[in-house]
Amino acid sequence: MMPAIEFHPPAWLAMGEALLIGLLLGIEREADQRQERHAGLRDFMTIGLAGGLCGIIAQPSLTIAVLIALTALLIVFRAQTPGRTGITTEMAAVATFLLCVLTATASLPWGSPLAIALTVVLALFLDARVALKRFFVEAITEREFHETLRFLAVIFVILPVLPDGGYGPYEFFNPRQVWVFVILVCSINWLGYFLQKFLGASEGLRWTAILGGVASTTAATSAFARQCQEEPERTPDYGRAAVLANAVQFPRIYALILVVSPALAAASILPLAAMTVAGLAIALWPSKDGREQKPTKPEVKLGNPLHLAPALKFGAAFALIRLVVRASSDKFGEGGVLSASFIGGSIDVDAIVFSVSGLLKDGQLGTGAAVAGVFLALIANAGFKTFLAFSGGNTAFGKRVLTGFALVFTAGAAVWALQFARG
Repeated sequence: MMPAIEFHPPAWLAMGEALLIGLLLGIEREADQRQERHAGLRDFMTIGLAGGLCGIIAQPSLTIAVLIALTALLIVFRAQTPGRTGITTEMAAVATFLLCVLTATASLPWGSPLAIALTVVLALFLDARVALKRFFVEAITEREFHETLRFLAVIFVILPVLPDGGYGPYEFFNPRQVWVFVILVCSINWLGYFLQKFLGASEGLRWTAILGGVASTTAATSAFARQCQEEPERTPDYGRAAVLANAVQFPRIYALILVVSPALAAASILPLAAMTVAGLAIALWPSKDGREQKPTKPEVKLGNPLHLAPALKFGAAFALIRLVVRASSDKFGEGGVLSASFIGGSIDVDAIVFSVSGLLKDGQLGTGAAVAGVFLALIANAGFKTFLAFSGGNTAFGKRVLTGFALVFTAGAAVWALQFARG
């Protein structure tokens, strides 16, 4: 015996949402009828009505029976229109029914917002048919598609099977953590390739630097060094991009300090601000020939969107530095805060920031020593990235990165000295 149905306001609201889903997808399919004859607005609203009723009644057998009947009707309709190509409308009709069932199922409180969000996404994809076809068939080459598959494999195939634990002396080698850094380098390479392809060399490189600076300045510097090997004629551009990425690091570090220790944030805001301004000035200062002001999109020389070997070398260097950090911490103990900051900061400034902030909060460290610990970590990190710039790129790129860091830290040191002289 079928249970009684209570038509309370949520049920009416669910039916309204189901009809809205049918309306949105029906309008999109109706507009597409200029090219081929297929189901339109009234059909999709009827399907939405049926799906909403099945969701409210909540009888799986009824839902399955209606879905089978709907599929049979679509097959008959498709057989009667042999001139049509593709089954997009039929698939959209089935999806509409299921979305309407989802939005009207009272036992799933998350069903309604999820169904509406998926409806909007589906409508956008249906409406963007020509643009999507042009993008994936004409804009993306076969090589870029295969390299993108390799990039996805690096993330979703290899990472899940790697163990998350320490191995070797001092448990320095963590396969999952090392591979995360490999993914960061690959991500910046991949992102930079497509940004430069679609935005042009200059604009795409700037956005790559900014996003790389937010994600990992070390990975960004390593990626730009590798690109200098492929395009040595663009070494000045990649040098400015590396400085820009590292300039973005300082506001990010300040945001972390502000969350963990407001006292340390207040003491370090002026030096960090000076370093940010200096880095941005160096990175965005126009070159003598003004090349970055010219349209560069037709001149973009694109290499491979994914280079795994340099990323693996970076992961190996990260693991080696981690071993040195663990051994030094074991030797000096907790008393060697500044030494640990200098050594540990070469690979992970964020960890040093959290550690120093915690010591300051617990009263185990003074404000001046805490600020010194943060800046020693930043200097050590800059030293490691300078090493990557020289070893992974060319000499000209390394000199540009070294000069940028020298000017940036000179500005920060000057402001820091004035600040504590007055204090």
